[in-house]
Amino acid sequence: MNDQHLAVRGASKRFGTASVLDDLSLAVARGEFVSLLGPSGCGKTTLLRCIAGLLRLDAGSIAVAGRDISALPAHRRNVGVVFQNYALFPHLTVAQNIGFGLRAQGVPAAAAAPRIAEALALVRMAEFADRPVTALSGGQQQRVAVARALVVRPTLLLLDEPFSALDRKLRETMQVELKHLLREVGITAIFVTHDQEEALVVSDRIAVMNAGRIEQLADPATLYQRPASLYVLDFVGQSMRLGGTVSAAGLGEVTVETRLGTVRAPGAFAPGSRVVVAVRPEAVTLTETPPGGRNTLAARVSEVSFLGSRTQLHLDLPAGEDRGVVELPRLPPGIGPGSAVPLAFPIADTMVFPAA
Repeated sequence: MNDQHLAVRGASKRFGTASVLDDLSLAVARGEFVSLLGPSGCGKTTLLRCIAGLLRLDAGSIAVAGRDISALPAHRRNVGVVFQNYALFPHLTVAQNIGFGLRAQGVPAAAAAPRIAEALALVRMAEFADRPVTALSGGQQQRVAVARALVVRPTLLLLDEPFSALDRKLRETMQVELKHLLREVGITAIFVTHDQEEALVVSDRIAVMNAGRIEQLADPATLYQRPASLYVLDFVGQSMRLGGTVSAAGLGEVTVETRLGTVRAPGAFAPGSRVVVAVRPEAVTLTETPPGGRNTLAARVSEVSFLGSRTQLHLDLPAGEDRGVVELPRLPPGIGPGSAVPLAFPIADTMVFPAA
């Protein structure tokens, strides 16, 4: 990668007999915002803490700006960290919290003052400088935690699920604000989250982690539209999935026989292969006579979920299949639980994976 800023190579970490990081490598460009996404126990927070110097790798290396920091203690890595609970000091004011790292570095008060003022302005908290942090809202405390991390001018910023304590509306606002702020500062950032929507909103690229390894690293659109595995498909977004057997293959396309009918998809599998075909819910329309280049199936609606700007239809699929989801901008009249519906979706948007 050009202008590589963070390089993690062959990282391994064990706790007793449990392998938490398994020969993991990651490269991040200067100024890039990369999210580590995955369920609890996949290794994302352990990786973050190893980069920060709070844990030591058992094997592998970590370099920032071409400098190997693997053996350095946390206080010598110049890496900023925003923790899940913000870790602010309740007995200090906002300005004192932000300036804490500068005092720890031995920066004189006269030199620290303009840097604290700059950090306050950056997060739009200047008017709160003399207030105790206990008087702030959750979103304001989050801004203070970010300012405290940035004021020491770190070479890398690490954020460990910093929005998890916020309500949904404030969380969505802070996601956009943080992305804008980091763009403005131009800092390289690693963001840990288990929330797929959050990762899609804030990231330049997302690393989906599974059992201590990176399953796929890609930009949000590629990750959603072209997941590399069933694991990534399931973890990022919803889908309609059907198991089947390849009946024909050629010219970069396969024909799959499923229990709802025949489905065509881009791919290369030998006839007789057991596969899973999938399509994202917004790619499906309820059309009996669609234009060419589309797969057509029929199913029955089990539930209808109104989500404001869109409506989801949950489908009854044959026993042993995952429940399918179709997403529509509005619900057609006469459609409800028990309704039989025609399904149409582009062959080009249909995905195929080897069966587990």
